[in-house]
Amino acid sequence: MAVIDNLIPMLPFMVCLFWTVHAAISYRELNKSQQYLGLFLFVSMILFLYHADYYSTADSANGNNVLTVLYSWATLTTYPLYCLYIKSITDYSNPGKFEIALLFTPGLIAAAASILTLTLGLQYVFTDTFIRIVRPVQTILVCVISLIKLTAFDRSVYDSYSEIEGKTAKPIIILAAVQFTAALCTVILSILGQRFFMGKEVLAVPSVLFAGTIYAIAYVGFRYRFGAYQMENELKEDIIPTDKDEDSVLFNVIQEKMENEKMYLQPGLSVVDLAKSIGSNRTYVSASINSHSGKSFALYVNTYRVEYAKEIMEKDGKLSVAQVAEMSGFASEESFRRNFRNITGKSPSDWTGSVRL
Repeated sequence: MAVIDNLIPMLPFMVCLFWTVHAAISYRELNKSQQYLGLFLFVSMILFLYHADYYSTADSANGNNVLTVLYSWATLTTYPLYCLYIKSITDYSNPGKFEIALLFTPGLIAAAASILTLTLGLQYVFTDTFIRIVRPVQTILVCVISLIKLTAFDRSVYDSYSEIEGKTAKPIIILAAVQFTAALCTVILSILGQRFFMGKEVLAVPSVLFAGTIYAIAYVGFRYRFGAYQMENELKEDIIPTDKDEDSVLFNVIQEKMENEKMYLQPGLSVVDLAKSIGSNRTYVSASINSHSGKSFALYVNTYRVEYAKEIMEKDGKLSVAQVAEMSGFASEESFRRNFRNITGKSPSDWTGSVRL
């Protein structure tokens, strides 16, 4: 039991250590957002090392001056790094000096206060109070802003691409929501105080929660390689002057391209491809589709593809799902199945069976 009791507070640290080593080994292969993620995991590792040491041997934690200073810095630096990680996904511009100062000054103040306190042999009151006040505000603000930014970015993905596989930020959004839950737990922990959990089995709850959350964030984050920078490069266009920017006229032109020329059959069709074909630009086209159809670009295009796939399957029931997917303009069978179910509420085979009946 003693081994298990000591292992429980170590779980978040070990998860952070595992992914930090992974990030260090593959650093050159990581994009900018993944590098920020690696830094977030590294600082989180320091934070959870302090917690593990504290809950295993409280006297050791209180007597370790270096670890105490690092904890003071790390506890107010983890969420700013998480914020930069999310920003690097959702915004192609680099953070400004003022933004960097705003994010990282609290951690530096806490570290400086901790050094001064330990050097002068003072009580750890100011630093502890400063952290208790700033950390809840910081974590909740970062999590809320991250969810807003990710949701807006994901909406732009759906408004720009017909194939959103590997591009949608939905997995990151889900984990950001989980991270928000963990942040609320952090606030509760800061209110209750660390000693509340000392020597209690209830410590397993936050330990497992944080370990699981960190593992999921790292696993998804190191697999997700898309972001605003890639989107900006892929959708880069010359702003073409247009006399078709009257909203209703423009949408009629878009519908003509879809219905008469069947442009939706082009695999990987993007809003820029459509805009260039009608002499307009992506902003006008995306806004026109949103306002007149009530759909994102992805749903608008894929609805046409699904309707075309239905026609194909009605004419020739011997075609495989993969063949129908390719003929309908989908980039993959998986994308076809997912979109078909989302739009019709049935799988392709179920729909075919109901039509034959």
